[in-house]
Amino acid sequence: MARKLILIVFALLITGSTVWFVRNWAGQRTPVTETAQVETQPVQQNIRILVAATDLPAGTLVQEQHLKWQGWPEDDDIEDLYVVEDVRPLEDFIGTVVRQGVAAGEPVTDSRLVKPGQSGFLAAVLNPGKRAVSIPVDVTSGIAGFVFPGDRVDVILTHALVQESEVEGEISAPRRASETILTDVRVVAMDQSTNDQNQEAAVRRVATLEVTPKGAEIVAVAKELGGLTLSLRALARVDDEAKSKDGKVAFKAERGRGHTWDSEASRLITGETPRLGIPTTVINVVRAGEAKQKLFD
Repeated sequence: MARKLILIVFALLITGSTVWFVRNWAGQRTPVTETAQVETQPVQQNIRILVAATDLPAGTLVQEQHLKWQGWPEDDDIEDLYVVEDVRPLEDFIGTVVRQGVAAGEPVTDSRLVKPGQSGFLAAVLNPGKRAVSIPVDVTSGIAGFVFPGDRVDVILTHALVQESEVEGEISAPRRASETILTDVRVVAMDQSTNDQNQEAAVRRVATLEVTPKGAEIVAVAKELGGLTLSLRALARVDDEAKSKDGKVAFKAERGRGHTWDSEASRLITGETPRLGIPTTVINVVRAGEAKQKLFD
């Protein structure tokens, strides 16, 4: 029994000595930590490229405020990929139309824009579901050159109408009338210009309008009926407080598709169909108790 107790005490002494030795050895070692210092150098942006200043949805007519120059990391092929400052001017892209939407800060490339005269230019200007039709204009019908792209107009048709005569074999004198065939349509181009920033008045020969498919048919047949005139609408609209709800402003309805006869424009035209060679005045003449009727033109 004593021998076993001595062996147990001896084992405990050996275990304690081992633990003490390990602790002292670990405490005397100095941990070595290698810290790698990474030097971050700023990317050199010695080149500036053309980017979108704001979001440009498809169909946007690009103006100067839509574009800006922004610093960009230099690359060997950067001039082939982007529009670089001092290589191509910003003015080359003013008046173009966005073919595919460009987000703010995104580089502007030729593939995203379409220039006047290029295939698909006018199609990019139109709103979805709309059609473009062109009508001839002059100094009078084009409002002396003061209609610009982006304005809204009414289209008025003036033509002569021949009415049937009540007397068989006789021809009625033609009457003239004007009627509004389209209202509140957008002008997308005057001649070949779609730039709504150039406000210099000039006599144009062709006005291109954005209309519905039905409106395109109306214009096509109206050009065969008579003369077409543009009536410019005001930019400002009259608010309708009774219909304005939830903070949304409603506008009072303006006159729609009305018409005017020649007799409404001239007091000398009665509006009646004249009868050629037919007496229109009847006078009773009484002589010696005998009454007779006399007919006068």
